[in-house]
Amino acid sequence: MPECFENPQMQQYFSSLPVYVQETIKQSAPKITNEDELRKFAENLMQSNG
Repeated sequence: MPECFENPQMQQYFSSLPVYVQETIKQSAPKITNEDELRKFAENLMQSNG
């Protein structure tokens, strides 16, 4: 799990994402420092794989 997801709200959102999005974030995401960045990155992934 990325270190920045020690924030409970980010962790909860991350856990709610589809597994393929979680894996992509773990493997290739840039440094995500807040929940807004996490949401934008995840939403972009889901739209591109839509």
